[in-house]
Amino acid sequence: MLRKGGSVKRWHTITNAKEQTVAAHSWGVAVIIMDLWPDSRAALFHAALLHDVPEQLIGDVPAPTKWAHPRLAKELDLAEESFWDTVGVRFPALTTEEHLQLKIADMMELLWYCIEEERLGNKNFKEVFVRGVEYVKRYQLCEASTRMLDNIITMEAEL
Repeated sequence: MLRKGGSVKRWHTITNAKEQTVAAHSWGVAVIIMDLWPDSRAALFHAALLHDVPEQLIGDVPAPTKWAHPRLAKELDLAEESFWDTVGVRFPALTTEEHLQLKIADMMELLWYCIEEERLGNKNFKEVFVRGVEYVKRYQLCEASTRMLDNIITMEAEL
């Protein structure tokens, strides 16, 4: 059941030049964690690799939809919990810091993907990139993640 989650296609509400699956995205998130916080616990890598697997049943609901409809976001969280209960997977508990690291890595991967799309000539991802940068900047970033974000912003500006 878990393996099927990797084949879920992301970005169904926006035209993309290069398809991205949950598997590709999750691998990218794990690599970013490895780059930014190389001494992370296995629990964080576990969460990075599996965090979007429930989308095989729930779908990939766009973040702006969740932000605009907090009750829907809460119901989706409950649906994810139900999914994990159904498949019998228990994650090791993440610390507050690890939850933050996962969110930051998740958004950093989104920003890298936006740059790839823009390099392929897809202007649809400019707005997504801008919103993603605004989202990441709301968090207290460590020095390494600040450097990565600055690098991403510079690369995008050069496109």
